[in-house]
Amino acid sequence: MNSSAEGQEISLVIVTRRDIFQWINKVKGFEEQYRDQSAVVWLSPDDIKALKIEDGDRIRMKNNAGAIVVQAKLDSSCLQGFAFMLVSHYSSKLVEYDPRKAKLPGFKRIEVLAQPTEEYITPISEF
Repeated sequence: MNSSAEGQEISLVIVTRRDIFQWINKVKGFEEQYRDQSAVVWLSPDDIKALKIEDGDRIRMKNNAGAIVVQAKLDSSCLQGFAFMLVSHYSSKLVEYDPRKAKLPGFKRIEVLAQPTEEYITPISEF
């Protein structure tokens, strides 16, 4: 990772989706494989550039609900300012819920601030 990237921070809207292979690993108890698939956020080329990181570097994402460290992956189908994550312990840590505003938690629009980090990926045991 580019050491000058420390401190770069951008706003992102995360959209979650499901993945059958990740779900199978969770059900079968393959914790390491589940973590490897879940602790990932897919970003646009413009957001990777704005964060001054490379494909595979780690980023810290935070909002009022919590904070996590995950691996950033390049996805040219993402629009700038949006990101994709699988539904998991990781994405759930960032979901805010106010029953006065909505009947269900907001898994399809998770607003976060993201910045590069040298921290390790958040262990599942912290959830």
